[in-house]
Amino acid sequence: MHRNKLKSWAIAVACLLMVVAGAAGARGSVEGVKRTGAPAWLSLFGVAIRPDNTIFVVGSKALLLTSSDQGKTWLQRTLKERDGDDLFQDRDLYAIRFSPGGKVGWVVGEDGIVMKSADGGDTWTRQKTGTRKNLFNVYPVDEQQVVAVGADGTILRTTDGGENWQVVKSPKDVSLFGIDFVDKNTGFAVGEFSTILATKDGGQSWTLNYGGNTGDFTIGPYFSLVFSDADHGIASGLAGDLLVTADGGKTWQTQKLPESAGGYIVTENTSSKKLWVAGYGGRMFDQAQGGQWQSVDRTAFHDITDLAFAGNLGVAVGLNGTILLTNNAGEQWQAVQ
Repeated sequence: MHRNKLKSWAIAVACLLMVVAGAAGARGSVEGVKRTGAPAWLSLFGVAIRPDNTIFVVGSKALLLTSSDQGKTWLQRTLKERDGDDLFQDRDLYAIRFSPGGKVGWVVGEDGIVMKSADGGDTWTRQKTGTRKNLFNVYPVDEQQVVAVGADGTILRTTDGGENWQVVKSPKDVSLFGIDFVDKNTGFAVGEFSTILATKDGGQSWTLNYGGNTGDFTIGPYFSLVFSDADHGIASGLAGDLLVTADGGKTWQTQKLPESAGGYIVTENTSSKKLWVAGYGGRMFDQAQGGQWQSVDRTAFHDITDLAFAGNLGVAVGLNGTILLTNNAGEQWQAVQ
């Protein structure tokens, strides 16, 4: 009997050790709520795709959604952007971007939020930048050089991976919504009053490149821009109004989409060499290189706020939990329910 009790005790201890080891392993994994889509009562503002095709989405109420199976399932998390538990994390997150290698990630948002991940998006820490202005977009040139733009002409810049931030003076006191860099030194930002700013020194100083007439309130904003190469760039704004350059921003000409629709995001699928515009009412348009703009069949009716591609994988996000997916470079899109 004594021997049987000893044997039972040994088995119990072994089982206990296995449970403890399993719990330790679980603590090392990313925690969150598993979902098949985004909550319809939350809006989505930014999307990024890591080089391994992991999808990251940010939105209202400090929301972070991730998918490692190309959108079949999602993990919902709340980023800790202030002290307290999840109930206190209520600020909106407007953009998420990863450095070219995918290891370092950046999130910006309401009330001057800047958050950094050094482990590919598993963990995030709040940065001290010295501003409380809303930040609408961010561009990591590399793992060390990052520029963020936002309300009232706010421009932030770091060259040491976020250890120190510099507040850069803008030539126009207008809200800036989009930013893109052609190379380490040459970049552009767009915003209110059809404003386009340019930098030639990596964001240390900016000049007015186009628009910026703050006295004319009939002039709409540009929300986004993208450069395919050093010469060719395009900005998207309200009422289907596009602005294109073929000489590196020296001159700009207007283009119209097939139908009048505000374009909140313009991007390029670098694999297919197609340009994409998406925005008001779920409308999407594409343009093959050198071709005409074409309307894409609508699969959503809420505004689309951001769009990203990685090869054939494409993800569009928007208001009311909208997520659209494509696995064939935009030939067909499917709404995530």
